[in-house]
Amino acid sequence: MARLSSDTDEMIELLDDLMQLDHDAVQAYSQAIERLDAEDVAVRRELESFRADHERHVADLENAIRALGGEPRELRRDLKGALLEAFTVLRSSTGTLGALEAMQTNEKHTNKAYSRAADVRLPLVARDVVARNFDDERRHLAAIKALIGRIDQTAVDVDEIDTEDERDVMTEDRMGAPI
Repeated sequence: MARLSSDTDEMIELLDDLMQLDHDAVQAYSQAIERLDAEDVAVRRELESFRADHERHVADLENAIRALGGEPRELRRDLKGALLEAFTVLRSSTGTLGALEAMQTNEKHTNKAYSRAADVRLPLVARDVVARNFDDERRHLAAIKALIGRIDQTAVDVDEIDTEDERDVMTEDRMGAPI
């Protein structure tokens, strides 16, 4: 059930918050992409595409705010953005899987924000932007989950190997020569 919002200032603030969230997502994606394993070209392309979607979201939200008679706030790195970026850097330091897990967490947060915004009764221009962006966010989250599943499926759990000799070979392959 849609919440009624008749206050234009409140609608603009909501769109500004989404715009800041998308701006923060662009920065987080940049950090994650920078830390992907070199051989993961397809993952890099996918994440670059998602980053471009977030950049488009910012522009579309700015236009919607102007259409409502507002002036978009100046985007800058705020505390939430800095924390999001730091979280992404930390999780991504382990390579592609860590980067994807960080972006999954970030996309879950973004999906929740867009879900809440979709429940607000907005003028058509803003409602269409929120709906399109929310569709992108759901697609991002589903794709990231699928990429994580594919990587996890190819990972071998050393503890599940039957014999000690096989375990030693797998450990050597994954971590270098045994000590």
